[in-house]
Amino acid sequence: MKIKFEKYSGAGNDFVVIYNSDFEPKPELIQKICDRHFGIGADGVLIIERSDKADFQVSYFNSDGSGDALCVNGARCAVMFAFQNKLCGQKCSFEFIKKIFHANVLDDFNVQLFIDYSPIIELNKEINFLDKRLITHFVDIGSRHLVINWNDFKDSYSSFLNEKDFENFDINYYGRLLRNHREFYPEGLNVNFIRQLENNKIRVRTYERGVEFETLACGSGSIASSIIAYITLKLNPPIKVITTSQKVFEIKFKELNGVINDISITGHAQKIFEGEIEL
Repeated sequence: MKIKFEKYSGAGNDFVVIYNSDFEPKPELIQKICDRHFGIGADGVLIIERSDKADFQVSYFNSDGSGDALCVNGARCAVMFAFQNKLCGQKCSFEFIKKIFHANVLDDFNVQLFIDYSPIIELNKEINFLDKRLITHFVDIGSRHLVINWNDFKDSYSSFLNEKDFENFDINYYGRLLRNHREFYPEGLNVNFIRQLENNKIRVRTYERGVEFETLACGSGSIASSIIAYITLKLNPPIKVITTSQKVFEIKFKELNGVINDISITGHAQKIFEGEIEL
């Protein structure tokens, strides 16, 4: 079976996009497509189909074949794909995780995505990690995220880090342990480490569940991290997020009566190439 595809990148978070195909997303096929040595190579697969409720609908699968969670960068890449393939105009709506989302294509390289529901937030969740108590923050925005302040982590685990700084500590080792921590069993979650910068900016590194590795950017992780930075570090939106790819997201939201709402994320989304793969 031959499948036509397009490859997109959202700030370095890369996706294979398949449109209106008979392709059945079996886990083993998703894994083959995403394999960076024997397939196309990607963090995940987006399947775009027509919708009777919006301009189009999106299904997303991580590189390990799992799905059923919001992927913000994937959504923004799906919007750019739909716009470039004339499925929608610069302003569009689409179905994803049984919700309707809206987005704007700003130019050839940037998409703004709106989230009109409030995330679930749990602050100052203490967990036992490597025989110490670690302060963490939990955010569910359609995908589950753990957010950890780098200063808290560095102070508690300096003997493990061996003087490694934020940019070169082994996030895949610590992220994997936290992602599979018994406190978050069985679903697991994504793990974000944040460091405050000047001028209302934060640096974020994310270990992504389903990819099981650090990705170059995570849209939902950037939103979750910005909300926690607002609450715990007193930063004010719009907050700029510096990703591992060095692309920058702008995160906006409002707080009303202690509830976060009117969330949006703006950033890079670009077609890389297209082709055909035989499965």
